[in-house]
Formats: sequence, C-alpha cells, structure tokens
Amino acid sequence: MTKTWGFSVPCGPLQFSLSGFRDRARGLLQPGDLVAIVGTFGANTPEQERGMILGLLEPSTVVVSSLDYFDLDAVREVDRDEHGNYRWPFGLELRAAWRFTEPRTALGDISARQFHMDSAQGIVPLLPNEADAILNLPRESVPLLSPLRARVRVEGLDAARRRAAPPPSTTRTGIMHLRRAPAFTYAMRLEGATTSAFKIGWAFDWKQRERQFNQAAMPAAGGLRYRTVYHEIWETAFDAFRMEQALLRHFDSARHPQNREVVSAVGEDKLLAAWIRCLQATKQTRQLQTEVPARPVQGSSPRSGDEVRSI
Repeated sequence: MTKTWGFSVPCGPLQFSLSGFRDRARGLLQPGDLVAIVGTFGANTPEQERGMILGLLEPSTVVVSSLDYFDLDAVREVDRDEHGNYRWPFGLELRAAWRFTEPRTALGDISARQFHMDSAQGIVPLLPNEADAILNLPRESVPLLSPLRARVRVEGLDAARRRAAPPPSTTRTGIMHLRRAPAFTYAMRLEGATTSAFKIGWAFDWKQRERQFNQAAMPAAGGLRYRTVYHEIWETAFDAFRMEQALLRHFDSARHPQNREVVSAVGEDKLLAAWIRCLQATKQTRQLQTEVPARPVQGSSPRSGDEVRSI
C-alpha cells in the first residue's frame, strides 16, 4: 500500500521522490504483487478522496523515468519542488491498473492500524485480512499511459520509429526529414580513463553508436571502453540534440579541450542531477513550442513531512 495525493486516469508509473525509495520498493515486490493507492489526509488531496482506497496497481520491476509520462507544463504547482522540478521523477512501470468504483471505502474501515511516513515515501505490506478486504471491493480496469520510450521497449526501436517517423522524401529538402524521426540523447562512461569522464551526444541508435566507438577505441587491446549509463528517447532528433546541448552547456567548464563532447572530472551523481534537470527543461521547451501550455492549478505548498506523490 502507498499513500498519494490522488489517482489519475490513464495511469502513469508507480512514482517515488528518491531513487532509494524506488529501489527499496523494487526489492520488496514479487511477481503478481499489487499496490493499493490510498488518498492522504493532507490539503493537496481532494477532500472526497482523503483516506479513501482509490486504486490498485500491478507494478513491474522495470525502472522508468516518470518524466516520460507527463506533460510537465500541466502538472500542479504543488507537484514541483522549490526549483520547479517534478517531485517524483523515479518510477516503476505498470503492468495493469484498476480504479475502485463509487461509493469508495475508507482505509480506516478495513484497518485500525496507523500507517506512518514510510507509506507515503514508498510501499508498505498489508496484512492478509487487509489485502483480502481490498481485493473484494468493486473495481474497474483503467488504461495506462504509454510514451514512446515504452513503445520502444515493447515493439522494438525500429517498429516504434516507423510508427512515429514522417514519410521519407526524395527532394533535396526532404533529406532533413530524419531530423523529425525518433532519436536518443545518451551519456557514455569512458572506462579506463585516468579520471571520471563521460561522452555526451545524440544518435538515432545509441547501441550502434556505442559499438562504433568501441570498434575504434579497441578496449580489448588496452584502449578505452565506452559504456552507456543513461539514454533517453525523443520523438525527434531536434529534441535529442537540444538535450545534448543543454548538458554540454551545463558542463561547459568540464569539457575536454581535445573533444568538446567529453566532460571530465565529473562524478556520476553530478551527471545524474544534470541529466534530470536538462531532461525536464527539454520537455518543457518542447511543450512550449508545440502547444499553448496549460495553466497550472494553484495550490498551497506541501507541509514539511508530507512528502507524498500523486499518481
């Protein structure tokens, strides 16, 4: 069970504010486990949903970025931290989801236990009688959000790219059509370098790009080995390039003088923080360029100690 600020349909992933909370949940989950969603009693949860059993999720142990599933310009202000970043970027992909039908049941009606902060930050196990009572409540299946990244995982890169790419053209200007095809931003660790270093770039196929680099570097003969640590698929190569450039600007003082796409003396923790920040910024820029941004719903700031997530 986990407590949230609400339950939205279609459902995105099971979300967490920190990777540690996600990883702990991932270690607890067994095949077939279900997670009940209960509304908090805080002001950020709609009044009619406070304390109510709202939904049921069947999460996988597949790690995803919650940022792939949402229009960041349309989320509530309270779902952003003081820097404007989405509060729950770490996720586990769902296999299925259900919404409990009206009239909803309060968690207090089936359990007298007091659930503490760990039920808001992660997931906590229910007793057998509590789980049975929840499973007996009437519910209906609801759809799941499926971003391009998820389609790639299910259908394969080529199939997803064919579905999203524009038709090719034989005109001179038509050679630019590939810039509107799906592409990746990637970060590769340079293993064997004298200091921590990463290659930042974009490609239509990051696996092929990694192979090309390693064929030239010849790690088996004592050269460097390129190993991808992060990759993000975008609807267009324009967006992949935009995120690459944002990362390189962020690390401008750390760029290697002989290869300006390599950043050195940068730890992976700093790379991850910059990756999340640039990912969010690129998504926001893309949204602003494609449609009029939705006006966010104004709300009060979360109270200290009430760090929960809305799904």
